[in-house]
Amino acid sequence: MAVEVTAMAKQRTHADINKKIKNGTAVVMTAQEFIENIAGGKTLTFDDVDVITTATKGLMSGILGIFTFRVSPPKLHRKFTEVSMNGIPGYPGPCPNEFLGVVDVLLYATAQSTTKDRYSGGILYRDLVEGKPVHVVAKSNMGSVVEKDITLDDMQFARLLGTRQGFKNYNAMVNPTTDPVDTIFSTLPMQPDLSELTFSGCGAINMFQNDPEFLTLGVGTPMLVNGGKGYLVGPGTRNYILKPNMMAIADFKGMKPEYMGGFKTSFGVEPICSMATAIPILNEKVFKNLVRSDKDVPLTIMNVVGREKLADASYGDVWDNNFVVKFDPKKCDACEDCTGEKYCPTDAFHKKKGIDRTRCYNCGLCAVMCKCCPQAFDVDLKGVDVHGKRVPVVLRQSDRLGAIKLANELKTKILKGEFDIVAPTAALEFSKEVK
Repeated sequence: MAVEVTAMAKQRTHADINKKIKNGTAVVMTAQEFIENIAGGKTLTFDDVDVITTATKGLMSGILGIFTFRVSPPKLHRKFTEVSMNGIPGYPGPCPNEFLGVVDVLLYATAQSTTKDRYSGGILYRDLVEGKPVHVVAKSNMGSVVEKDITLDDMQFARLLGTRQGFKNYNAMVNPTTDPVDTIFSTLPMQPDLSELTFSGCGAINMFQNDPEFLTLGVGTPMLVNGGKGYLVGPGTRNYILKPNMMAIADFKGMKPEYMGGFKTSFGVEPICSMATAIPILNEKVFKNLVRSDKDVPLTIMNVVGREKLADASYGDVWDNNFVVKFDPKKCDACEDCTGEKYCPTDAFHKKKGIDRTRCYNCGLCAVMCKCCPQAFDVDLKGVDVHGKRVPVVLRQSDRLGAIKLANELKTKILKGEFDIVAPTAALEFSKEVK
């Protein structure tokens, strides 16, 4: 329950916090460290912490890339009307850039390639950040076609813009019908009869969970997006007070591949995006709003067909220091055609080499699919009670471990004076309900 701040209540300013950071006396905790301290029996007060770093890593469909790059020398073509990158169609414009040989391109993260199987905009973004060349095909208004390979370094401008990111309230999905369902909420068709559950959300360490009244977060708030510097622009689309999300922008140059990419589902390839931001503890009200436990964060169980609510749970039912999927290839010798390797949504799992940690999402699907070698895995995916039935988690579509790592990176940057603790330029505005 929120407590009103009185004139006598303890307070500190952004300047106070920045002075402590400069002097090396600031106490910065990740949200994960905060809840672990409390779980361990430690009593924390306003005086014990100056900044909390929060984060989330998940599938964020509503992102797009905005790119500007040269396609040809000037004066050869009036304008380009069609542009694709690695077979993914983009949207040139709106600026015509007449006779300049330069294009502005919008490319959606959910867009699928017409030339590469199971390849989407989210994977393209990671390829660019990894320094890989991408093949551009551009068609002019006169019908001429130009093809060339470019890298991120060749681009004059490359930004990621989110239309809705960092949802405070995610959901879990089950299929109560009698038939399998292809869906973005499952890598394989979701099986019927309440036989499996998937969920999204990083629970107690999400930024909006920890600042539910938006007392510190606002327009212009700095953040890390995929490890690179970005800013909160304002509220996202389909955004309302009970289910807030944000719109952010960040430079692709400076991002880290491990925090982004593509995630295969039975209904296409969804993009992965990670975000972190700092909550300065300005007063006791901000402090009291911090989440103490995953059990305090609701998780709604939804019917994947129609999205109606079926049951209530909490993130404490699915997250309990079970963030890492471990695999020992030495204990896996019974299978020939490895289903874990075949269906890994990020291509991180390898039967012989083990798990590629730069790509692993800790979703748990490999452990679920490898029926013949359960002894090779160490992970507790848990389960949730729905209508009197224990439904096992078979897929986690948010990577809590990755979010914790990003929150730690942000903490390090703050302590080194490499990340600004500043007041937003304006408050966020939210609708009361979705219309």
